[in-house]
Amino acid sequence: MSKEETLPRESSRDFTEAEMKDIEPIIDVVLGPGDLLYMPRGWIHQANTCKSNHDSLHLTISAMQKWSWVDLLENIMPQALEAASKKSLSLRSGLPRNFLSYMGTMHDNDESGSEILKQLQEKMNNEEENNTQDKNQIRIKKLQDEFKAETKKKIMRVCKEALSMITDGCDQIGVRYLIDRLPPSLTPNESAFTSENRAETGGKIFPNTLVRLAKPGLARLVVEGDKAVVYHSLDNSRVYHEVPLSPLEFEIDDAPALEMLLTTIEPHWICVQDLIHGDIEDKMDIAQSLYDEGILAMFQNDAPDKTVQTG
Repeated sequence: MSKEETLPRESSRDFTEAEMKDIEPIIDVVLGPGDLLYMPRGWIHQANTCKSNHDSLHLTISAMQKWSWVDLLENIMPQALEAASKKSLSLRSGLPRNFLSYMGTMHDNDESGSEILKQLQEKMNNEEENNTQDKNQIRIKKLQDEFKAETKKKIMRVCKEALSMITDGCDQIGVRYLIDRLPPSLTPNESAFTSENRAETGGKIFPNTLVRLAKPGLARLVVEGDKAVVYHSLDNSRVYHEVPLSPLEFEIDDAPALEMLLTTIEPHWICVQDLIHGDIEDKMDIAQSLYDEGILAMFQNDAPDKTVQTG
């Protein structure tokens, strides 16, 4: 496998039997019921059903596709360039006049620019009459070095902006994951505390109500402009991208309370009155919204027959 084919970003097409006929397999193994075979991303494979009196089914799952460093940077860099250009007059200024007369492939030289410049200068110093062509080459090399140095400064400015966007870039990957994934399957124990069972939980949030995220990874908090936005995959369809996400929008000062709610997972609970917020009514309203959406589990603290762990 060539270097550019290693860890591909996209799945390959289906190969025909004729294309695979002369390729010797690296591994040929028989898997039994419940066996799992891991292959690095991008390795071609083929599954055949062994002759048997029993039905056989195999499932191929791709891991880390669209989950690589280049995918993160693909989100960050265009936004960093746009943001940096808005802040920097230097990035919006015009390119040097006539820069195409000395930049580009036909003006480039494989040798080190500084070495060429040094050799030309030594040659000129040793000659009584300066050669016009050598002078022109020195001038071009100086212009090229200046242009590259200035370009490097511009790139570093954009990279500095990109470094401030790492958190947002990770949020974008997280939201895309929620869009792409199947709806979560709650266990009976998990769903027993959600709004699906209002008759048992009561359905009303109070200051002493204990709450937590219904299932780890179910929802994510991001900041978009002046809003705190909660994305979740509970309403996703089993048909890919059939139903768009319906995020919940909150005021930005609700973000600390939302973060506490979405990061408290089984076996822990958090008491609504302990949420970070200045108003107890707002605390209850935030928790109630998430509970009504189905992504928050609740436990009424005064129930005598259940034991919970807080923290």
